[in-house]
Amino acid sequence: MIDAPGPCVLFATPGMLSGGFSVEVFKHWAVSENNLVSLPGYCVPGTIGHKLMSDKHDKVDLDPNTKIDVRCQIHQLAFSPHTDSKGIMDLVNFLSPKHVILVHGEKHKMASLKEKIHSELGIQCYDPANNETVTIPSANYVYAETSDTFIRSCLSPNFTFQKCSSVDLCNSTTVDRNLMPELQVEDERVAEGVLVLEKGKKAKIVHQDELLLMLEEQKHDA
Repeated sequence: MIDAPGPCVLFATPGMLSGGFSVEVFKHWAVSENNLVSLPGYCVPGTIGHKLMSDKHDKVDLDPNTKIDVRCQIHQLAFSPHTDSKGIMDLVNFLSPKHVILVHGEKHKMASLKEKIHSELGIQCYDPANNETVTIPSANYVYAETSDTFIRSCLSPNFTFQKCSSVDLCNSTTVDRNLMPELQVEDERVAEGVLVLEKGKKAKIVHQDELLLMLEEQKHDA
């Protein structure tokens, strides 16, 4: 592929040319004036990418024993994997989602951004702490079968009974009233399982231990 004839665009990692496939490609393509190498964002000092961006080089040391001619064009792209508050606000405003979850950042800055999204855009926003569960209502439902093992893992005596109110009974039909128990189970726990989607089969929720058997994998100790 590296020596294939004709023009092409290749995305190779690591972007800093610190080793790996991108360096192997660079060895082949750096010697031709017809080629262009674009370096995205910041390159750590000591990497080949940093050497290329620091000064114009006719030659560059790949390692203590290897030096190659550099005749290709070098271009640095202004790219950042992170964005600021304005960038996030612009993105949320463009997408107009019903809910936003902030998952990475300093606590006080996330709290400030959360309030800004809610007050300026009118969108419900969450900034959960690590290991905190967020429950988001949805009008879309996925109907799936469940395995017996998953059902058993959800069973718990820690539920409470909630007596049906007279309003519920009045709003229901005669048939519904006959089928509706006077006491209903109230359990707001979140059930954790794995949704398995297979071509030509119905969606199914299984226990995580069952997934290992389905994939024929062994469980690894942490």
